[in-house]
Amino acid sequence: MFLTVACQVAGWGQDLDKLVAQISALPVEQQQAVADSFVSATKTFPVFENDTTVVFLSKRAATAMAVAGDASNWDPKGFAMTRIGATDLWYCRKNFETDARLDYKFVIDGRNWVVDERNPHTCAGGFGTNSELRMPGYRVRPEFQFYADIPHGTLHDTIFASSALGNSRKVRIYTPPGYEASKDSFPVILFHDGLEYITIAQTHNILDYLIAQKRITPVIAVFVPPVNRSEEYVFPQLQAFMQFIVRDVMAGVDASYRTRRLPAARAVLGASNGGNISLWLGYHYPHVFGNVGAQSSYIAPSLSEGFQSGQKLDVKLYLDLGTYDIPLLIRQVRSFVPMVKARGYPVFYREYHEGHSWGNWRAHLADALEYFFGVAAAKAR
Repeated sequence: MFLTVACQVAGWGQDLDKLVAQISALPVEQQQAVADSFVSATKTFPVFENDTTVVFLSKRAATAMAVAGDASNWDPKGFAMTRIGATDLWYCRKNFETDARLDYKFVIDGRNWVVDERNPHTCAGGFGTNSELRMPGYRVRPEFQFYADIPHGTLHDTIFASSALGNSRKVRIYTPPGYEASKDSFPVILFHDGLEYITIAQTHNILDYLIAQKRITPVIAVFVPPVNRSEEYVFPQLQAFMQFIVRDVMAGVDASYRTRRLPAARAVLGASNGGNISLWLGYHYPHVFGNVGAQSSYIAPSLSEGFQSGQKLDVKLYLDLGTYDIPLLIRQVRSFVPMVKARGYPVFYREYHEGHSWGNWRAHLADALEYFFGVAAAKAR
């Protein structure tokens, strides 16, 4: 519902400014009742004045309120909200691109973070659930939904141990529909932060959907979780972790499943620091992974230098980025992409009006999968 309509339904003119002025002009003892009526008449928050203007509203007993999220780099001061008169109704007006999708929360008195309970749209993340702003031009991708009327793959759990890392972890492996009845061999994609790519990004649903739609060839997916995430994905365990992936995980998958061994039939993908380790694996092991995906990726300076000055590798790259992403990553990715393009690497790159969020990565994962395993890619193999 657009704000103009919401105000008309409540009987308060054409826009929020008029509503604020009308409430503020009332005697103090009457203001809260009018604000309550407005809230009751407005089915959901936030509301939109037009395709690019959103008004966040929250009915809270507080001394200060703010909107924090992707658009403010999660600064707890965020975008300050203004109280309407003497009521407990707060608002904040902001402008975003019409197709933007952003995570946010309200911050009460600078310390209490809460979701917008009147917003029906939420997005799970690594630090819990956030409210989701969907601007009027944003379109929800259908791939990650569960569809009961299509064939589904199977998830298998396997424990892999690493003597070099001194740990073990549960790795989840997806086999495509019809795998058991087939004698075919299949391409393989390995995901870092693997369990979150299942529980949050619903990647198994995406694979089912794309396979059913014949948008990708059936694939085996390997979902590997971290144990010591920063150490394994960035430093100082990066080298040992890469050896674990290649010598233990991929070798174990090859021994237990019918896999295609050519690099062009194998991909590795991750987000944030998971993108960094994916790029490192492509750089050091192009004979294992011929396709590399990095979503909102951190890119170590030494890695970027290696791609720039080292021997050109036979790998194709997928990168995507949110325009509301972490500023350091925006600078790194926007520098990295033209460099590798100039060196002749095949690159699929897109930017979206989103943030550093699983909602962003989930929505565009189908693009990476089609780039790696779509009809044209399958013919090339």
